[in-house]
Amino acid sequence: MSPPAQPSLDLDQAAGLFSERQIARPLIVAVLITLALYPTLMHFLEPNALPDWIGRYLGNGYCRFMLALFVASVLYAVLQYLGLQSERRRLIRSGDPSDQISGPSRWQDWIGFLSGREQTDAERVPAALRHWHDRTHAREDSVHLSDYVLLVRGQQHQHNFAPIGFAIWVLPMLGFIGTVLGITQAIGGLADSVAATAVDGGGLGGVLGGLQFAFDTTFVGLVLVIPLMLALLVLRARAQTLDMLYYRRLLDRLFLDAPDLDAAD
Repeated sequence: MSPPAQPSLDLDQAAGLFSERQIARPLIVAVLITLALYPTLMHFLEPNALPDWIGRYLGNGYCRFMLALFVASVLYAVLQYLGLQSERRRLIRSGDPSDQISGPSRWQDWIGFLSGREQTDAERVPAALRHWHDRTHAREDSVHLSDYVLLVRGQQHQHNFAPIGFAIWVLPMLGFIGTVLGITQAIGGLADSVAATAVDGGGLGGVLGGLQFAFDTTFVGLVLVIPLMLALLVLRARAQTLDMLYYRRLLDRLFLDAPDLDAAD
């Protein structure tokens, strides 16, 4: 008795189904935009002229680094969201002949490019699935193949959202590292304040400065991680909705012409 047919392991190598450019390209774009915004904002913003609750963080170089990481992560999340929207529009358009005639706009092409999605992705995957579907021997094989597609797409989403998860993990860690550095500075200032030579109060200023550094970095790290977690939840929900639409389209459109093997038996 021959073993049941298994989905081809080459499926995860299909262009657009599992692609490194969906993480590399938006990540590079987000980092480049952040690097361009950072010196521009620091040139026009004077921390001393801003309110204390803003200027104290912008005047701290460590906090500025954390803010830059946050901005890059937000930009990356926005590009991923726009990429999912672009992929959804292309998937819907693939079933509408009138949209196929008009084609995507230049803006949609740019969104797809910046987010790592390309027009050919929506064409190669269905073509590959039709090829593999012709090699199946039972209706269950088609269903298993569709399930495997959904599994690989879930792995692609985990791959795409990994930088956001990394930022969610590293921002609090940077805050706690800042706490350690600030407390270390405060201890050094406290030692100077009790020294006989510290008659100008400089040691006490070091204590207060170290404590402020510790609290500021911890506060920034814990606060910035909240919107990133919310953004990750939104992206996962949007990705799951897209996968369900993709799965239904696979069953309804790609396998619509499959012979009724159960009836033949």
